[in-house]
Amino acid sequence: MLLATQPSEPMGLAGGPAGLWHRLVAAAVPDSDLNADDRALVREFEAAGIASRDVAHPARVHQLNVPWLSSPVHEMVYSLVGSIARDHGIDAVCIKGPMLHRQGLREREHSSDVDVWVDPARLEQLCSVLESWGWNGKADQWTGLTFNHSVALEPRPWGCEIDVHRHVPGCSESDPVVFARLLRGSVKTDFAGVPVLTPDLPTHAVIFALHDLRPESRHSKASGHAEELAEILRLGGRPALEFSQDVRATAVLEPSLRLAFPEVSFAVDHEPPLNWRWRESKGWWRAYMMIFRSLQPRERLRFIKRAVWPQADVLAASEARAGRSTMSLVGARFRRFGKLLRR
Repeated sequence: MLLATQPSEPMGLAGGPAGLWHRLVAAAVPDSDLNADDRALVREFEAAGIASRDVAHPARVHQLNVPWLSSPVHEMVYSLVGSIARDHGIDAVCIKGPMLHRQGLREREHSSDVDVWVDPARLEQLCSVLESWGWNGKADQWTGLTFNHSVALEPRPWGCEIDVHRHVPGCSESDPVVFARLLRGSVKTDFAGVPVLTPDLPTHAVIFALHDLRPESRHSKASGHAEELAEILRLGGRPALEFSQDVRATAVLEPSLRLAFPEVSFAVDHEPPLNWRWRESKGWWRAYMMIFRSLQPRERLRFIKRAVWPQADVLAASEARAGRSTMSLVGARFRRFGKLLRR
């Protein structure tokens, strides 16, 4: 199963073509060592983007690794994200998912989607490249607004959503500072032969605890209990406490951190950030007002417009999730406007 270097879906090889491709992986093969049929096949490989005459090509592989995810498509998505980040010089760290299971932080093997935390200054660039590979970023209502912690890219042929994160709610430090600290706490992990940055155990323990604790009162989401989160943080050890202090997440995690590390005395010198407080608010209007006040003037008009009159793709996706199918979105806009007034 292969992923080409140009936008496409994963493809499979079997029989003679697979044998020839294995031969190319082992070493560069001169044309003179190929018969006419194999030479024609190699040209097809090159045109499809699964072989190259450039021996220094950054995507060249020298061995095939046994997959370690039970879903090969998910492993391909991780490798795609890592390859795009490498080719475009974008710092990106794949979070949660199968690494949580591998590090012993949760029992479930992997998620239905792929989460990637990216340099906030390069988020839109990564989303744009992923769109060229088949993901739709236009169905996220708050795309382009900095209060939004992630952009949900809906899959078309791939069937695997990608959430591109600007930050993780609960950190009071600025997004660039938190991301720089995340990079220092990351290691390389191979997905389908591609090295991808993932958080080390202490860093991931804090990220997972913040994710599990994150309030969503408007959606009646139950957050994790302090004792359960303390066990997660304890697995990360003292470096987990240090990471939470560096990114100023201790105000949010304080009860669990004190249970996890009773022998350590530490002070909390900050309040829970706005990206946490608006999620705790009861009701959409209160949350919207808190978000509005936090935005830069240049973002406020766009926020109001998106709240009242979302993009067509957003409405279409919402209608599809509700099981409604209509050729016109006029009715959907009236339904949404009526819902806002009722709230």
